[in-house]
Amino acid sequence: MTSENYCHSKKESKNIFNIAVKGNFDDCQKIVKEMFNESEFREKINMSGVNSINWARIIFQIVYYFYAFFKLSKTQLNFSVPTGNFGDVYAGYIAQKMGLPINKLIVSTNENDILQRVINTGEYEPKTVKNSISPSMDIQVASNFERLLFDALDSKDQEVSLLMQELKKKGSFKLNKKALTYIKSKFYAEKVTDEETRETIRAVYKKYNFIIDPHTATAVKAFENIDEKIDTVILATAHPYKFVETIEEIINVKLDSPIQTMFLGLKEKYDILDNDIDVIKKYIESKIK
Repeated sequence: MTSENYCHSKKESKNIFNIAVKGNFDDCQKIVKEMFNESEFREKINMSGVNSINWARIIFQIVYYFYAFFKLSKTQLNFSVPTGNFGDVYAGYIAQKMGLPINKLIVSTNENDILQRVINTGEYEPKTVKNSISPSMDIQVASNFERLLFDALDSKDQEVSLLMQELKKKGSFKLNKKALTYIKSKFYAEKVTDEETRETIRAVYKKYNFIIDPHTATAVKAFENIDEKIDTVILATAHPYKFVETIEEIINVKLDSPIQTMFLGLKEKYDILDNDIDVIKKYIESKIK
């Protein structure tokens, strides 16, 4: 199939329905998790997920860490990971549990810094989401952090449930000293501002003639902020062309377009729905009949 035919067939697909929700990432993820918890609805539509709610996504990401470690032939490594939903860096934590000699995982956040705050202080309190130049990290409720809590609380699922209920009712929770000590033994955490992100992109380009995207730049800056002598792998998470206008403004260079940009000319097809689980469920049910 040629690229032109492929584009045409994708454009004309009749079984794909994109939903835009009036809200932010946290609103969307909350609705998805609520639908997963409704077993009758979940089974009716044969529901599955492709982001890190799905354990399969974590499994595949674990491979990155083993590959990097054996590629570099080091006795121990740190990894600096840009994160919002705590998925990719949680995969590194699982790799460590599997025996990979990772010293510390550096959690790099943008100004939506809930993960930086909870790891450093024990306070988990979502705030208003701020728009940033690293938008995939514009998250205040990190879904996969709940999985880490299970280990930090000695596999006591009821204690995890109590914290999640407290978050829902009071809007925050605080970790006990033992749980926080456990988490700090595995992770560093740093917040990186938009301006620091821009400065890092410029500095990397000037020093190495290499262009990084804003998410990767947060991981570079977080690594620089940590006074740590152990060799560190910085995970890059996106092609800079995904943020072409931002990158070109920062480094004042015209980016070459990758082959994937052949899809950018297609008209987006989506329906805008209210931030209401019942509205979204009815929409989905109407499309699968």
